[in-house]
Amino acid sequence: MLSDQDIFKRYQAKQTEFSKQADITLIGHSLFDMWSDILDDDLQLAGQSVANLGISGVSARQYLDVIIQPNLISHLGQAVFLFLGVNDIVKEPDYSPKQVVAWLDEILAGCRKIAPHSHYFLLEATPVNNIDTVTNAQINTLNQYLRSHCPVGVQFVDTQDSFLDNNGELDLALCVDGLHFSPLGYQRLTAILEKQLTNLQK
Repeated sequence: MLSDQDIFKRYQAKQTEFSKQADITLIGHSLFDMWSDILDDDLQLAGQSVANLGISGVSARQYLDVIIQPNLISHLGQAVFLFLGVNDIVKEPDYSPKQVVAWLDEILAGCRKIAPHSHYFLLEATPVNNIDTVTNAQINTLNQYLRSHCPVGVQFVDTQDSFLDNNGELDLALCVDGLHFSPLGYQRLTAILEKQLTNLQK
């Protein structure tokens, strides 16, 4: 599991992204971070520019402690998508769904100091398929709590139905290893996020 120092090193490697002024900001773990590796071109959503501030392996607690509290983000877009919480199940001794929401509240408070008028979205944790470190039962418990305790002023975004197979697992056609998305998986994710962006314009 990646330490706080590992997370900071990944931040340092992504200085270009963290300094980018873009229309949309992604804050989260590997499913955001690895998105840029899949594409040959700069990531865009609905024709808008994106700053991908995802960090592989990060927990919500680590994003708060390593990135938010030291004020390492200087700009956020008009739409900010958060994809955090599932790594806390695996790596945080103090993990509970309630604790994840407390960390997310602090992350959002830090973000709102930077961009008080942005629109904030929290993505439901996506399923896995035959992963040793976390189960879908644990993910579902977290998602149920996130849905019912979503921070005020944040739009909860459903993801599960777009990624499940007939057995209630992550569809293997959408991933490369039972966890991380394939190009087809990122097509699904793109559709989910662009739907939210379209709804903002209505």
